[in-house]
Amino acid sequence: MVRTSGIIVTGFRRCVPFLAAVAVGFGQETVPFDSDMVIRSTTNLVQVRVVAEDSQGRPVADLQRVDFQIEDQRKPQPITLFAADRGTRAAPATASSSADSVEAAPSYAVIVLDWLNIKYSYRIQAQQHVIALLKKYQPSERVAIYIMDHDPRLLHDFTSDMTALIPAVEEAGVGFPTVDDETPGRGRGASGNTEWQILYWQNEGFDSLHTLQVVADHLAHVPGRKCLVWLSAGFPMMVGGIDFVPRVEIALGRLNKADVAVYTVNACGLSTSCRSYVGPMHELAERTGATAFDARNDLDEGMRLALEDMRISYTLGFNVPEVAALGLHEIRVGVNRPGVKLRYRESYDWAGKGRR
Repeated sequence: MVRTSGIIVTGFRRCVPFLAAVAVGFGQETVPFDSDMVIRSTTNLVQVRVVAEDSQGRPVADLQRVDFQIEDQRKPQPITLFAADRGTRAAPATASSSADSVEAAPSYAVIVLDWLNIKYSYRIQAQQHVIALLKKYQPSERVAIYIMDHDPRLLHDFTSDMTALIPAVEEAGVGFPTVDDETPGRGRGASGNTEWQILYWQNEGFDSLHTLQVVADHLAHVPGRKCLVWLSAGFPMMVGGIDFVPRVEIALGRLNKADVAVYTVNACGLSTSCRSYVGPMHELAERTGATAFDARNDLDEGMRLALEDMRISYTLGFNVPEVAALGLHEIRVGVNRPGVKLRYRESYDWAGKGRR
């Protein structure tokens, strides 16, 4: 519950039905909404998934263990685990086979339709593009569909059958017009907006970030590759005097802790009449090792590229030093091949031996 300008905002509590649905989909016991959840582990191994690209943005699939360096709090660490997913299923391991090529790990994707931050008319377009994607594309991930709204909900839990997701998206509708539809030409928090409009936009920002944290907390239970494809127009970092930067940092910490890459797809496309806030969208994507797709009208293609992005990737592992301090640790990964750009999560949260 959040107090804003003397008014109590309770929209976050509406996430509770979604939590139960997600817990069932993930095969986990429901975690209380306000709990300070700790993910327990029997090892101090930190795993970092890395995507490597050349100067043209094409994946680089032939890197080896010796090509990488990894740092914890800017201190070099031995790479104790290395696996390369080169986009093909590896042959069964033999005594002479290379340990640097492994069969693709299980992977999961959540497509989030953001009905909080997209204007009504553009939600219809977004819905159509999602359906088009589901009709023509078979991703390697198991996919779930979720709607971010004042009443957020899971439309369908993880499945490899894309045809099963289509009726769920069609029947969900696109919600109702919002303040953004009623105040054309005005930005959120711009002069001339009424107090209730500003309060509405503040509530949208709180709900958006908090539900991203909820998804991250539950994806932390899921093994393998995980990505969240967020179809949205974004939200501003400042609304009516409330600075959302600290809350974005909290969301980033949760997402990185769960090793979730957030791919953002700007639902406005190339429209000049649809207001979008690309700053937070790029921030979430870049700092979780993903990428942002905007300035394009083919939203279904943007989502497809997001789902395929981690098909060729590397997993690096290192052991947390015995004297490591508790809390967030910065991760840095380097490569000794010129012209190669790396994407990876920026941190992990260390809570002591056997807890991460």
